[in-house]
Amino acid sequence: MPLVNKHKMTEQKLAANRLNGLMSRGAVTPAGKARVAAANLRHGYYSESAEVALAALGENPAEFQRRLQSLVDTYEPANALEMSLVMQLARALWRMERFHRMAESLAVNHLEQARKNHELKDAILLMPFIERMERLKELFNVTCADWESNIGPEEMQVFENCRGDLPEEKAKEVLVLLLRLRKPGVTDDLGPAAKLLDPDGAIPAAEGEERMGVRRELGAVLARQVEPLEKRILGHEEDPVQAQLERDKVLADAQPKAALMNQGEESSLRQVLRITKLLMNIKRAARLQEKIENAECSQDVIENKWSQNGQNAACQDVYENK
Repeated sequence: MPLVNKHKMTEQKLAANRLNGLMSRGAVTPAGKARVAAANLRHGYYSESAEVALAALGENPAEFQRRLQSLVDTYEPANALEMSLVMQLARALWRMERFHRMAESLAVNHLEQARKNHELKDAILLMPFIERMERLKELFNVTCADWESNIGPEEMQVFENCRGDLPEEKAKEVLVLLLRLRKPGVTDDLGPAAKLLDPDGAIPAAEGEERMGVRRELGAVLARQVEPLEKRILGHEEDPVQAQLERDKVLADAQPKAALMNQGEESSLRQVLRITKLLMNIKRAARLQEKIENAECSQDVIENKWSQNGQNAACQDVYENK
């Protein structure tokens, strides 16, 4: 819907326009012909270099062309000056949207970088707990996964690797259970911790169904040590309120750059308003001039010339009804 209201054509004005048309043969001088040609210019203002620039910026030249055509349809520029203003208006609106998009992209990039840094920080903080959990799970797998296996030097070495991950009393409890799962009669090569705890092999190896009970007890002890580690790692969820505060801080740190984008957007907006006001004033002045010319034409032509010979019936009717 055009923003500029079209002047309503009266019968008197139509008659005057017809008379003027009969007396005019169009532009004759080179300057006049140039003005007529300029009045019909549309996309000639949109150069190939502008298309290349938009494409280089990742923007769609065809979309700009559609925006320009929409403004042309709205303001209906009647000459080169008005067309130039419409073109400036299109560019100002396009720049305003560009600055807005740049500000949003800047905020998103800052938040994304902050998220990656936060994840890296969490990974560094949680790494010791993850490694501790993995060592305990490995001990569980080599001692409890196979119900028929015996505990030998290899299994005891796995225990030595994760011994420091267990509280001292739990480490002793696990070691006793491991010694009870060794092959009956075997006391050598079970590691320094076993020799220190049971130098004489006094801890008896479980036999028969008793071994299954000892293995279940060992699995339960290790599971109780792994469970809190898993909860701490998997349940490491951020507080929504704290997360929002951190995002706000990131955006605040990026504010100086965002302010430049906002200034560019506001500058483009002021230009849009200024150009729009200028266009409307030009249109208003053109309508006023058209009214004056039509009034003069009606007075001079209809009363002084065409009323005498009756060459135009429409003007004669207007004259007789005045």
